Amino acid sequence: MARVAFITGASRGIGMAIALRLAQDGYDIALNDILPQKAELEVVQEEIRKSGKQAIICIGDVSVEEEVKRMVEDAVRELGSLNVMVANAGICITKPFLETTKGEFDRMYAVNVNGVFLCYKYAAMQMIKQGKGGRIIGASSITGKQGFSTLAGYSSTKFAVRGLTQSVASELAKYGITVNAYAPGAVDTIMR
Repeated sequence: MARVAFITGASRGIGMAIALRLAQDGYDIALNDILPQKAELEVVQEEIRKSGKQAIICIGDVSVEEEVKRMVEDAVRELGSLNVMVANAGICITKPFLETTKGEFDRMYAVNVNGVFLCYKYAAMQMIKQGKGGRIIGASSITGKQGFSTLAGYSSTKFAVRGLTQSVASELAKYGITVNAYAPGAVDTIMR
């Protein structure tokens, strides 16, 4: 049976690198991003297929529960299972705290926190159903360990991912599911 990894925000940057590496490591890949990134996802998909692994595209917004549920179901239906979820999608709005609007703050929380929560939840439900454990990984940041000037909203979302990850890890361990987060420093990539 093939091993399957689902990576959100996979059209570029860290998400793309993770997808390519997991394909190299023998995983079939479900690639996610939002509709405007479809052409970039198709390039990543083709690169993975050249390596001999399967790759499908799951267009959707990780902040919308029904879309996350559908994408996980689509990945399982097309690739056979779900073994790894990488909740990588994120947005960053760099602005002084006093200039950050509530709308901008809410949008960062919708993608960076709610999106991770939804990916963790629906991946865990599928992995529990399969009964073979799994790996769930979320995107935190160096700013989730130390707040940075002009990144108050973004930093607070990444602190939230750390707390969510630690709590979920303690609950899912009994199912053989590990839950971890990575915390990179600055990466030269576009974050919508």
